[in-house]
Amino acid sequence: MNPRNLRKMRLSLGLSPMVCANDMGVTRQTIHNLESGRTSKEASLRYYELYLQDVKRRRFQSSSRK
Repeated sequence: MNPRNLRKMRLSLGLSPMVCANDMGVTRQTIHNLESGRTSKEASLRYYELYLQDVKRRRFQSSSRK
């Protein structure tokens, strides 16, 4: 997933960069770097993508149980 799509996904989930950073154990600047394309490390981008997908999955599961 490209960096712009990661940002769109975070925003669609209503997450702030600080919340993502705290959950992932990184700094807010790291999230900014991932979303701006300054970080080109595939592993870091993939980890962020998996984190966002996990948040989305957990929200879907909790909303479907209601």
